[in-house]
Order: sequence, then structure tokens, then C-alpha cells
Amino acid sequence: MLQKIALACVQGGAEVLRLSQVEHIKAIKEVVKVPIIGLIKKHYENSEVFITPTLAEVKQLVALQVDVIALDATFRNRPCESLEEIVEYLRANHLHQLIMADCSEISDIENAERLGFDFIGTTLRGYTSQTVGLGNLDNNYQFVKELKPVINKSHLIIEGGIWYPEQVKDLLDFDHVWAVVVGSAITRPQVITEHFMKILPKNEGE
Repeated sequence: MLQKIALACVQGGAEVLRLSQVEHIKAIKEVVKVPIIGLIKKHYENSEVFITPTLAEVKQLVALQVDVIALDATFRNRPCESLEEIVEYLRANHLHQLIMADCSEISDIENAERLGFDFIGTTLRGYTSQTVGLGNLDNNYQFVKELKPVINKSHLIIEGGIWYPEQVKDLLDFDHVWAVVVGSAITRPQVITEHFMKILPKNEGE
């Protein structure tokens, strides 16, 4: 099923796929040839970080030869190695491996810039204790606008809460936004259906 969804996305024009878990990445790489942003979701008891949280997951993604490795770049407590140690390992041992920082707020993004991430995503905005209830599109893209002076060498990718093509166009009109990731609005039929049903009036007595 995931292979079919991935293939349909590419046939529809998607130029890059963001994928999680080793088995899914392996399967989808068999049917598509576009670049892949890879990550591994794994939960550890002593940490809230679960997107490629340790060097062990990073090494698995390197072995899969994904084009970009995505990892949590928030300041939350990590289960093992520090973010700096993981970046240093990759730069020392896999110089040409591209890496993406999944961030939630400006301080995360500033730190990711300092560490030299190739790509910075707003993936975790709304998913940390400091950003609960906040979104990338709030107040006419105010958060995105605030990132303009922060982005220097890294490429900014907006991810999270994007449901309509018009929003994608608006975001790409910002000259500091490099790309946009659309997830649930394309790949999750149940969520898509629920999204439409929420705006429809409910019939009384049903």
C-alpha cells in the first residue's frame, strides 16, 4: 500500500519524498527514483525526542543511502548522544551526507544554522511543550516571516499544517522558503475525509 501511495505522489508531481522507518524506505526506494528524506521514529524511555534520536538510527539511515537524514533538532533532552555529537560524527565520517533539522521554534533554528545543517524544517512546531497550540500558518504566516533574518546558509523547509495548494504557493512566495512538505493532506485518506467533514454542517438527529 505504501509503495502505491508513494508512486502516486511522484506521478502527481512530488519531487522529493519524506519517509520514515527502514522497511518503508527500502520498499519505496524500489518503486520511485526521487530523492528521499529519511528518518526513523523510535521512542526511548528517558527522552521525548523520537525522530532519529540517536547515532544508532543515523547509521541505519546512512546504510540505506537516503539523500537526506532528518533528525530532531530541538533543545529537548536526548536519549544518548547530543545533537552536536551526531552532526560532528556525520561531518567527520560521511562528509557528503545531507542532513535536515526538525525544529519547533526560532532558538532551535538558530542552533541548527550554527551547526551547519543543510536543511531546516519547521516540522515540530506545535509538538513540543513550548509550542503547543502554535502553527506555521498562524496570523498570516507570522512565524515564517520571523524566520527571514534567521536563515543564512541552510535551506528552509516549511512542514506542518498545510492543507491547500494556495498555502503552498503563499509559502513559496517568501524568498527565504526553499521548499514545502505536505503530508497528511496528501497521504492519509481518513484524515483528509475528517478535514472536509469538520466544515460541513451536521444534520440534527443523525
